[in-house]
Amino acid sequence: MDNNVLNSNLKIDGCSYNEIFEKLKDDSIEEFVKIFLIVQLEKIETQEDMMIFINYLTNHPTPQREACAYKLRDLFNDSFINDFVKNKLLDAIVDINPNVSREICALIKSSKVLKEILEADIIARIEKLLLDIKNDNNYSNCNRNHAKNKKFFSLYWLLEALSCSISKRYLISIREILNFTITFYDYTIREKTAKILALTGDAFDDLLQIAKSDVNFYVKNQVYDKINFDD
Repeated sequence: MDNNVLNSNLKIDGCSYNEIFEKLKDDSIEEFVKIFLIVQLEKIETQEDMMIFINYLTNHPTPQREACAYKLRDLFNDSFINDFVKNKLLDAIVDINPNVSREICALIKSSKVLKEILEADIIARIEKLLLDIKNDNNYSNCNRNHAKNKKFFSLYWLLEALSCSISKRYLISIREILNFTITFYDYTIREKTAKILALTGDAFDDLLQIAKSDVNFYVKNQVYDKINFDD
């Protein structure tokens, strides 16, 4: 990209708040430049601006999504949550880029409001995904393909998001999920299940015992402090 374009035409260095958002709304601005515009943001002042900003969290090139996700924890304001914002966050949990997924989960964990607002939706998305997986007669076949990998990747991050938002409000639904995932053939799913079990105290002691006895080190390590070595 021509440096003269960056420095004179687009003037991304030292843009004012309003200039940044005018450029973010402008489809003619280079995608590469928008990354720098996102990174420059130090605050978000209005609901409309939050929606413009968070729109870059999905359905945009990977660098823009990742930049948006990284900035969210600094810029997020609970008062700007609406259905649009909520759905963007839920969709971003299962972004193909794990850096985006990781940042969104960290944001959820840091916000009491997001935990309360998103937990039921996260559970609903897990339930829908598990139904899809169960309807695939070959889901437990170790042969992997792109479609199966995508489902398992989504399940992994949705379980991580659940561990970041879990409360005691939906224990019946959560138990139904964990009943299935605690014996999932892919150990990474069992590992996330064990992480959730470690957060539930004695609510699911029978499932906790299964996690303690898992043959995989990473699964067992999630509940290590729950193991009684005198048993």
